Amino acid sequence: MKKEKLLAPIFLQVPDAFHLIGVFLLGALLASFANYCVDRLGWYERYRSPWRRFPEKLSDKGPLPVRTWQDRVPIWGWLSLSRFPLKKAEETSRKKGAKNRVVAPAEKQEREATWEYAWIPGWESRFFWVRPFLVEILFASLIAWRYSYWFSVSSDAPSFSPLAAWGVETVLFWLTLCASLVDLDDYVIPDMLMTPGILLGLCAAVLFPRLLTPIAWPLDWTGEKTTFSISAFVAHLLASNGAEVSLGSVRACVGGGLSLAWTFWSFALLDRRFYLRLGVRRAFALFWRRLRRSPLTPIVVGLWVLGLVGIWVVVCKYASLDFSERAFSFNALDSLVCAFVGLLVGAILIWAVRLIGGAALGVEAMGFGDVILMGMLGAFIGWQGAVVVFFIAPFFGLVFGLARRCFDSAHEIPYGPFLCLGTLTYVLWREQFDLALKPYFSDPLFAFGLGVVGFVLLGVLLGLLRVVKGLRR
Repeated sequence: MKKEKLLAPIFLQVPDAFHLIGVFLLGALLASFANYCVDRLGWYERYRSPWRRFPEKLSDKGPLPVRTWQDRVPIWGWLSLSRFPLKKAEETSRKKGAKNRVVAPAEKQEREATWEYAWIPGWESRFFWVRPFLVEILFASLIAWRYSYWFSVSSDAPSFSPLAAWGVETVLFWLTLCASLVDLDDYVIPDMLMTPGILLGLCAAVLFPRLLTPIAWPLDWTGEKTTFSISAFVAHLLASNGAEVSLGSVRACVGGGLSLAWTFWSFALLDRRFYLRLGVRRAFALFWRRLRRSPLTPIVVGLWVLGLVGIWVVVCKYASLDFSERAFSFNALDSLVCAFVGLLVGAILIWAVRLIGGAALGVEAMGFGDVILMGMLGAFIGWQGAVVVFFIAPFFGLVFGLARRCFDSAHEIPYGPFLCLGTLTYVLWREQFDLALKPYFSDPLFAFGLGVVGFVLLGVLLGLLRVVKGLRR
């Protein structure tokens, strides 16, 4: 007992600098793991990573790189990999002043053997190591800064632990980092990470209720009470319609609604392509065959079952009709509902853009991976944050699109990184956004009407753009 009493003061006496160094190293490890996931989940294989061996079929093109243990050390490993630059034979001969000299076949063969990995896919630039190197440094710095921030404002946030807030933010930042890097490289968002990320966002809402912004919907028709409580809301709704108000009926309504929303979302994640032009019978046969063969199906089914079990556990534990002392208090069930609303609102916003843009332009305006990504973000930051991110992301996309048009002729732009940048902006300045937008978020009819008007204008604008392109052709 005496040793345990002595250990706590010793730990507390550790300087904050050592805490930040440890957090920085942890962030570097997480960023290194993110680079590893990007390497493995990308559409194309990348032989330039320190976790892959070069295939033997490339050995006839020259000596292959030899890996060392230093290559897998975070941050420093990428500096170590910079020892493999790309030097073409033409550049070497040009430096030697032998540009116009006739080269003998034997010498030419020897020079080609010294080309350092010019034929290796993904090894097209000698600065291949710069991006992952900066990713690990910047992510580790961000994690250390947020750690310092949360523990400096711990006295102003007594409703939850600063360590919990920092941990949830770290998970969210890590998921967005992976999604952004894969989308930038291959124009695809990895469902293998985003699908479990949705479940992590819902779990974070249950374990740390105060991390999400409570929904400011009125709980009665007069709008007098605006603090959200799903139990009180359902009880009032049942009483207004003349139904029996009991604990069982409240649990059935809340649990049934959340289970239905979770089932709908889980089904949307599946490979559900259905072609009626093949005939109803054959379409169903191909549909079920594709579901059975898809590697994502067992993962989604497993998460669906876990989600249903978790929903009913939380509903049975936190649903209550006792509003005397805890009247309209915000508990884990209310936070779970907020996360579900954020999940659905975020996904529906991008899904609507996908449908409207596809109908107006005649091509796929946005991939379904962006829908899944926005749903995951909404589960972490709530529906208010999803709305803010939805309106912030286009500004980052505009800057990137203009810069790309100046240096590149590609027309396709990945949208996932801009959603992630919008999320980072909202999380870092969350208090300012909530304070400025609270009057608008308090009126759900105003927010819904604004969204409808915005989507109508978006459809009209995209339709006019399609007409203008047709006239130019």
